[in-house]
Amino acid sequence: MPSNSYDLVVLGDDLAALVCATLCQRRGLRTLVLGDDRPARYQLGPHKLPIEPASWPTMPGAAGERVLKELHAELTLRRKLREPKIPAQLVAPDLRVDLGPERLAGELERELGADAAAACVTHWEKSGEVARQLDPILGAEHAFPGVGFFERREIGKLVERLVDDAGAWWQDAQNAALGKMWRQLGAIALRHPDPPPAALARAIDAWRHGPASLRGDGDAIRELLLEKLTTAGGELRAGRVTELGVSWGKISSVTLANGDELGAAQVVSSRAPAYLAELLGRKAPKRLAELTDSIKLVGYRYTLNIVLDEAGLPEHMAPTVAIVASTDKDPCGDNAFSIHLGDADDAGRVVATIAAVLPADAPIDADKLAPRCIALRASLWKRIGEIMPFFERHLVLAHSPFEATPPQVPGGRGSYDVPKNLPLAMSPVWRGHLAQTAETGALPYLTGMKNLTLTGEQVLPALGVEGALVSGWGAAKVACAIAGKKKDYLRDEVVGAA
Repeated sequence: MPSNSYDLVVLGDDLAALVCATLCQRRGLRTLVLGDDRPARYQLGPHKLPIEPASWPTMPGAAGERVLKELHAELTLRRKLREPKIPAQLVAPDLRVDLGPERLAGELERELGADAAAACVTHWEKSGEVARQLDPILGAEHAFPGVGFFERREIGKLVERLVDDAGAWWQDAQNAALGKMWRQLGAIALRHPDPPPAALARAIDAWRHGPASLRGDGDAIRELLLEKLTTAGGELRAGRVTELGVSWGKISSVTLANGDELGAAQVVSSRAPAYLAELLGRKAPKRLAELTDSIKLVGYRYTLNIVLDEAGLPEHMAPTVAIVASTDKDPCGDNAFSIHLGDADDAGRVVATIAAVLPADAPIDADKLAPRCIALRASLWKRIGEIMPFFERHLVLAHSPFEATPPQVPGGRGSYDVPKNLPLAMSPVWRGHLAQTAETGALPYLTGMKNLTLTGEQVLPALGVEGALVSGWGAAKVACAIAGKKKDYLRDEVVGAA
């Protein structure tokens, strides 16, 4: 007998899952989020270290605008955005340029010469024209990827043109001065080793404007969404699901590891289809097996945190730095990664978060994953020394939340206890070929079971943070349609006041 019942149970507490849950709760569905109690940051002594660096799309027409507007949170998030003089930098063999709308042209002319720089800027501007074609797709009232026949038909018209224009742009752009560099630059922004042309155009255009980093890293977004969720009456709890109950072909309950059974009118999950099929057992629809076979693992997102004295940073280093070691190798591992700097604390110490993708063509067992992480860390360490030559002299500690090892601490700097909930599992990076998504989509929302919907980065893995926001919004739209609920504007004004 269920101890409690909900209109919607959301499995997972990543960005897409929290967006979906918050929107559904505010639209009138009694919502519970079952997460992993996975923090956005973790504590080592006095230092709060991010699990992953966080950014937010701020370009006009970005997918986040729609979410923020419905949550009445535009001003709240704007206060959390950092506005440095130099938004970002690109470091590559024989090339170091400051990125940003006011600096790009001059920097490229200094490095490449007037003619090559002009051609490069032209291709960069054309990336913006292609990127803007995604605005009506990502920001439409239709879910993307499309769900019904009419949605798919309307989206298909826009996507067909986008595919042609993105392909033509990419064909020309590769012949420009930075042509071979742009695949790496786009992959770094999206944390995906094989983004398609449409996603590359979006990412490269974002680099031209400068990525928007957040104070507080992922906590800034997570805390905002959780505040909106709980203020509207939603709930969040940690709990491992062991079974999904099915009645008359629909999910009816969720059972937790502690034996607690919860009634669920429907479920939205950011978990992989294989995980859901295992929970459902023999009652799993064949569609889940088909979806499992349709996606491929291409990597894991790896993070290394380095705490150092501010004196160990190069002068005028931007808060976000993209590093490309070679344009002839795949954009992953130590060949293409990024460094994200936090603000200095009262003691003059800075957290530098290194974000990379560990390549993989299949799931890796934990015992084999550990040595690969150690090898990646060692190669990244060498590359970091080329960018920040004096960082080891000023090192306070270094640690990855994905490794079961104590922090690396130089002599005399003290020691730290590793939090009990570490190491964490690394987030997988997926690749799929879902139709009518310009190769940006991997999985649809529908699973073959009427009240079970997918969300998460597995839906639009090649679009990075925007993909998570779009899939969260799309899953909320599907869930509300199943429940027969429509947006209640009066309720929004009452519970959504900033």
